[in-house]
Amino acid sequence: MEFLRTRTRTAALGVAIATTATLFVGGTAQAAPAQTRQSDVSVQDYIPGKDVVVGQCKGWLNKRASDGYVQAVAQSWNNHECVFVLQRKRLGSGGYDWTTVSDTYRIMNEKKATGYHWNGTNAGSRVCLWNYTTGGEDCGEGAW
Repeated sequence: MEFLRTRTRTAALGVAIATTATLFVGGTAQAAPAQTRQSDVSVQDYIPGKDVVVGQCKGWLNKRASDGYVQAVAQSWNNHECVFVLQRKRLGSGGYDWTTVSDTYRIMNEKKATGYHWNGTNAGSRVCLWNYTTGGEDCGEGAW
């Protein structure tokens, strides 16, 4: 009886190894798509105090240490559908009011990030959210 159990476990292990090898060698399973730089938010420096929350959606800013460029990041949960953008305002001569500088991103139960955008001398950036589920909208504080 013990021989039969050992043989069954060995056969099951062989099937598992063969299945795994097929996946890695390129059998019928497909590899997950590569992450885009736009969604790689783990290597950025979070800017505290610039967050915005509207219902079950939250937005925040990250700053890239190498050049000071910023990106907006937002996350949605509990089936709330939201849209977010990164806006910039420039002060002084030739300045302008808050203007959207990123693409518009729609999220539901996920996290996304804009690309990186300039945030230089006399310029500030903020993230703005619109929650389609609740009808609420708001923007975070500007980062200068």
